[in-house]
Amino acid sequence: MILQVLMKDRTYDVVIKRNSLDNIEQYINLNGKVLIVTDNGVPYEYVSKVLNKCDNGFVYTIEQGEESKNFSNFEKILNYMIENTFLRTDSIIAIGGGVVGDLAGFVASTYMRGINFYNIPT
Repeated sequence: MILQVLMKDRTYDVVIKRNSLDNIEQYINLNGKVLIVTDNGVPYEYVSKVLNKCDNGFVYTIEQGEESKNFSNFEKILNYMIENTFLRTDSIIAIGGGVVGDLAGFVASTYMRGINFYNIPT
């Protein structure tokens, strides 16, 4: 099922489909650099399925839990992106729960005034 979210200035799709990670490239543009943000509680199988579809993928893993949603991790992820010369045309994919989605979404919204962001909740 694909739900289209209509906003005033743009639209986006929410894909709800079993085994969608196996065909992730049909839903997400994986060209350019892709930073996957996850936590150590997410099975690496999920991360590797997405990473293996990326031409230029990177993984940043945080500790599982609400305490990881902090400015220190925010700063570390931003520095990691700067060190790896991410551009505004690149992407961040959050794979995990609410903490990962919140933190990665905040990073994406602030890095170079906003880059592509995709959330894959587990």
